[in-house]
Amino acid sequence: MKRGLSFLGSGVLLGAVALSGAASAQRADRAVKPVAEALFRQGRELFKRGQFPEACDKFQESQRLEPKPGTLLNLAVCHEKVGKLATAWAELRSVEEIARREGRKDREGFARAQREALEERLARLEVRMAEPPAGLRLTLDGEPLNGAALNAPFPVDPGRHRVAAAAPGKRAWSTEVEVPPERAAIVVAVPALEDAPPAAPGSAGAPSPRAAGPASGREPRAGSAGMVLAATGFGVGAIGLGVGAVAGALTLARSGALAEACPNDRCPPSRRGELGAANTLANVSNAGFAVLAIGAGVGVAGLLMMPAQGSTSGARAALTPVLGPGFIGLRATF
Repeated sequence: MKRGLSFLGSGVLLGAVALSGAASAQRADRAVKPVAEALFRQGRELFKRGQFPEACDKFQESQRLEPKPGTLLNLAVCHEKVGKLATAWAELRSVEEIARREGRKDREGFARAQREALEERLARLEVRMAEPPAGLRLTLDGEPLNGAALNAPFPVDPGRHRVAAAAPGKRAWSTEVEVPPERAAIVVAVPALEDAPPAAPGSAGAPSPRAAGPASGREPRAGSAGMVLAATGFGVGAIGLGVGAVAGALTLARSGALAEACPNDRCPPSRRGELGAANTLANVSNAGFAVLAIGAGVGVAGLLMMPAQGSTSGARAALTPVLGPGFIGLRATF
């Protein structure tokens, strides 16, 4: 019966957590909606006054806070006004698809008409490459370009754009191109990527005499980690020492008083509370000294991880845990 009640309590707790999470999401949603609506209204007013860049910013933030097809439609029309025809064209396609799923024939038709009107005005960019190497990575203005876009024209907003290509074992290549505002077909021909030069001796091949040993390149990082580990370990150990010493002193003080009041280790009922408190302090003291031991061990480990100054050989200190019946320790080798 008790087990069943325990499971019931867990179920009630999980249900309460779920309801609490849903309530929090609803409160967040209620807080965001008025802001998104206010931004949308501000965007409409700015649009009416012909302040198109500012209106686009308002529509975009409203759409980010609360995505709506109506807001996206206004944003697309606004982007057309500021000359971002490719962005507007893509947004109109999204509105058209959403309206089709929702059965909004009027909005679907309006978005399609607007998109088709933009078709002949779009500037298009085509990235060509005769023989793309394996692992080719294309980017447009730092953003990944889908491999399917290679050798196929796609709409792009006017302005300066950077096209870059890279592949494993090849030299990276990039160029910049200026796209006119409308009705343009820009072709960027990516040449065959040159082979990357072989790695310099000592950088990725055989180690140089100065950097003998496979771990020599990690010395600065290991030293930094060792310093942090040593500082943390000794800091924790110092705290454990303080707690253990204070609790131990209090335990000794109370033990002396109880020794007089409890002859032959028999305490009257009125002193049992003090006896329990003394036992608690003793446990706290033991725990503090245990923390001291652990912290000191961690600190020593950190010191051993730090490279010795002036050492040029590849030899390093090593720290190995040692376990045995009734004890745990560390063994250091230099």
